Amino acid sequence: LHEQLLQRYAELQARFEHAGGYTYENRVDQVLDGLGFTREQQEAPVLQLSGGQQTRAALGKLLLQEPDLLLLDEPTNHLDLAALEWLETYLAGWKGAMVVVAHDRYFLDKIVSRTIETAFGRIEEYPGNYTKYLHLREERMERRSREYEAQQAHIAHTEDFIRRYKAGQRSREARGRQKLLDRMDRVERPQDFPEMRFEFTSVVDSGLVVISTQKLAAGYIDEAKQRTELVRVADLELLRGDRVGLLGPNGSGKTTLLRTIIGELLPVDGHVYVGHNVRIGYYSQTHAGLNTGRSIIDEIRQVSVLSEEGARTFLGRFLFSGDDVFKPIGSLSGGERSRVALAKLTLQGSNLLILDEPTNHLDLQSRQFLEEVLGEFEGTLLFVSHDRYFIDSLATKVWVIEDGVLIPYMGNYTEYRTRKQPIVLDIPTSPISSRTKNEDNATNGSATAARTAPSSARAKGKRSGKVKERTVEDVEREIEKAEARVKTVEEALSQAAFNADAAQLTQLATEYEQARMYVDELLVEWERLAETVSE
Repeated sequence: LHEQLLQRYAELQARFEHAGGYTYENRVDQVLDGLGFTREQQEAPVLQLSGGQQTRAALGKLLLQEPDLLLLDEPTNHLDLAALEWLETYLAGWKGAMVVVAHDRYFLDKIVSRTIETAFGRIEEYPGNYTKYLHLREERMERRSREYEAQQAHIAHTEDFIRRYKAGQRSREARGRQKLLDRMDRVERPQDFPEMRFEFTSVVDSGLVVISTQKLAAGYIDEAKQRTELVRVADLELLRGDRVGLLGPNGSGKTTLLRTIIGELLPVDGHVYVGHNVRIGYYSQTHAGLNTGRSIIDEIRQVSVLSEEGARTFLGRFLFSGDDVFKPIGSLSGGERSRVALAKLTLQGSNLLILDEPTNHLDLQSRQFLEEVLGEFEGTLLFVSHDRYFIDSLATKVWVIEDGVLIPYMGNYTEYRTRKQPIVLDIPTSPISSRTKNEDNATNGSATAARTAPSSARAKGKRSGKVKERTVEDVEREIEKAEARVKTVEEALSQAAFNADAAQLTQLATEYEQARMYVDELLVEWERLAETVSE
């Protein structure tokens, strides 16, 4: 009996080990940490979690089950950038089969080996990832267009022959050609995705300094005047023509900071200054500016002088046609609401666009078109996005919230991840000793006084101490280094052109543009410092 028990124990122990019994706790911790759950959230009942957190928990559970076939429907939703990168790494090592529906182009490029497109009632397959799919699809569409046009030309020529000779001496030949025409397999006219057609135009140019901050802390002030700080911001400036991506983990205060900048929320501490002639256009990820009780066309006519016919034509650019324009906004899908919000935004003539997750709910074609439109926008951009493709396409700088502090970096997302070289700015020490503080210092966060401060005060007094702590000589040395970098990249560009290396030329052209832009920014700072010294 004793030997039987020992044998049974050994069998159960082997099964336990084979099933991962000794490692499951570590695996659970690894997955939950990777998906961005704090220790407190990991111990909390699922019912106490938010909808997004529950979705992430369901994804984690599925990954830990290790099925032979993994079906993922928009797995990147509700994930911040760190969790996205972790998921990509995790799935790259997945041993089973996987089918993924996703709108994250960066994710698709890293994960998939085949791409299936469903459109116009058809399913088409392409080898390779998303970028390869785009290339192959374009080739396929061009080939089909040529085939269709060639067949249409042949049909027209044949029909002309039949018309001319059906009653003459060559009538038998004409009838034969008609039979061939009737039996011909017709090539369908190639269909492509409908595209939006709009642009952002600014009515007036803003001043050089679009937004500046002084000792700013963004967060919330409750009814009891208790202050909760989410993010502390360096004394910095958003300059005319800047294209800044605001990054950070979920819950780090990105949306709160944007709402503080536009004046919807009071600063917890410090000040936000809006520059001369700045006209702000704000896109809310929750579409808070839309009246769900109105129809689409009424919502547009509320913010424009368009007639009904003009509004219908205008909405056609945003893929609303026919009676669709009379749908109530409350009945629209997320993607349709996004298009209405973008339509309203284009009518404002803003020279500063502040966009909070503008690609949410948009399909891949609409995302790409929005990138192109924003790339041609001549004003200033500040946007929050988890779409790394979108960030790389537009950003010349990124502001990253790390451990409750905003740190600015040069370049786009990929360059930030590669180099992670911050712009040197002084980050003011928080006077708030804890996350909450009473009303006694709440007057420091008065947005009204801050926003009505004269431009001379912004230029000389309020901002000079923190942003300009470097001396003229410091900036001159930095300019020398930056110009040397420009020269190095120029030489590399010449060599790449000589070698006809297209890929390297593209990369170096981007680096050259960023290096030149950094020199320009340093020169602006040098001029301001020189003026301060002369005064």
